[in-house]
Parts: sequence; C-alpha cells; structure tokens
Amino acid sequence: MKKLLLACVTSFALVTSASAIDRDDMMMALQDYMEMAAFGDGVIMAANLAEIKDEVVLVDTRQPQDFANNPIPGAINIDWRFVLAELDKLPEDKMIVLYCDTGILSSKAHMALRLVGYQQVRVLFNGLAGWQQHINQ
Repeated sequence: MKKLLLACVTSFALVTSASAIDRDDMMMALQDYMEMAAFGDGVIMAANLAEIKDEVVLVDTRQPQDFANNPIPGAINIDWRFVLAELDKLPEDKMIVLYCDTGILSSKAHMALRLVGYQQVRVLFNGLAGWQQHINQ
C-alpha cells in the first residue's frame, strides 16, 4: 500500500487512461487514506509547540527568500513543492512540524508526507502568524 501511495503522489499529474498505475487503484488508495485521516490529528497549536520545540524538526515550507527574512528560530527550510524531493533531510523517527504563513502550503506538504508514510508530522495551526501571536503574548 505504501509503494502504491508513493507512486500515486509522485505521478498523480501524469496519470492518463493508459498508465503504469491503474487510475482506479490510485483513487482507491487515496480514498482509503483520506477516510482514515482523523480531523485535527495533523495539527499542533503554538502553545504546544513551544513546550516541545527543541524535540521536533521544525520545517518552514515557504520559499527561501521568505524563510531568510523571518523564520522561527531553529527551523530548516524546505519549500513545500520540494518536500518529497528532500526526504533525506527529514527523520522518520521524530516529530516533524511544518509551517508557512497561514498553514495552506504546509498542509499540502503534510498530506504528501502522510501519503508516503510519515506518521509523526504536524502542521502549525495558523502558521507563522499563530506562532508570532503566541510568543508576543
């Protein structure tokens, strides 16, 4: 199932009616994943992150120029579009917390990572703005 999900994610845009991956199999695998995904399971609040920040891998999913101007201290930068290409930077045995300005881009990266088997991955609720609001309280 994991290999099928990885194939689905990496070739989704290329799938046609005559493909190495049967479209019905791909759709079934994605639907199975989405039906198992718990609502709210993939997020972390800024207050909770503050308590464990040194124990997680914090990933800024914005573009490099945005990361350079205003990162959360200790974060690494992987543009959301390249999260699968840069899996070598991400541990499979440690929690990964993704963030961007609002949570939209990091949510896309979150789904991709979950589809390829990462279980301990979260999105920072309200993104960088939520973090800044928390530390400014």
